[in-house]
Amino acid sequence: AFDEAVGPGRPGPRPLRLGHAWSAFGPYTTPLLRAWQERYPGTPLELLRIDDRTAGLTRGEVDAALLRGPVEAPGLVTEVLYTEVRVAAVTADGPLARRESLALADLAGGPVVLNPVSGTTTVELWPPHTRPAATLTVGNTDDWLTAIAAGRGSGVSTTSTAVLYPHAGVAYVPLDDAPGVPVLLARRDAPGHPALPRLAALAREIIAR
Repeated sequence: AFDEAVGPGRPGPRPLRLGHAWSAFGPYTTPLLRAWQERYPGTPLELLRIDDRTAGLTRGEVDAALLRGPVEAPGLVTEVLYTEVRVAAVTADGPLARRESLALADLAGGPVVLNPVSGTTTVELWPPHTRPAATLTVGNTDDWLTAIAAGRGSGVSTTSTAVLYPHAGVAYVPLDDAPGVPVLLARRDAPGHPALPRLAALAREIIAR
């Protein structure tokens, strides 16, 4: 990736690699990328989707990562940037799609689609007496959407998924009783890319606008 960024035989700054598993920086993704390019054109910011709970950070594939937490991984330093509201994802032509809002118990009567590889939803989100009757496991966001659109189950995600992953076969409905999901900026607890402090500062600035 470095050679491709600077060209063979041409010295240049190392790109700052920012990983994410899904939804990146939510509605702030484009403002962050544009502001970075304007302020720091000499240091490319590469946004990389990696289907992994830490978006490749623990394996050294990226310098920092936008994660949805909580994330429990040794050797990481995290900062909560903001919190996203959870929503239900249901089949677009099903009865739940016509509701103005839903509760977690409304989803428990049928299968719930879970992404244990990089998702934040587990059966522990539901109270013990209303946990889903069945679950379907997938490995990434694309397969999660496909399963819900096909009527194989419902799902729970956040508002950024509704914005960044519209799907003709999926309806996103507000959830009244689900806790929010913190969005984290994570890095390894070790010396890293010299531009990491600038990335953190710019992320905070964009949210505050």
